[in-house]
Amino acid sequence: MIDEGDDRELVIRYVHDDEKLRREFDNRLARYLRAQPGHARWDITPLVVALDQLGQQIPNMLVRLRRLPGKKELEACIELELALIPPERGPAPYS
Repeated sequence: MIDEGDDRELVIRYVHDDEKLRREFDNRLARYLRAQPGHARWDITPLVVALDQLGQQIPNMLVRLRRLPGKKELEACIELELALIPPERGPAPYS
């Protein structure tokens, strides 16, 4: 599990089918949100729902949450790796 930065940024790995890592993801996310100054709160339900849905097809993602100075919104970025589609067998195109 990756955890960088200070209380303004959190980088954590989301793994869909690993219960232990999922609990760790949930715990780190909760700690990060509780540590925000001024008791700032965000509705993260859409993010968690989207991760669960994406995780069915792409089980391993890197999630970066960042609180930008001067903004009230919480920025969420998801990094993922897409599998390579193997080349098709057959005649080469335009032959």
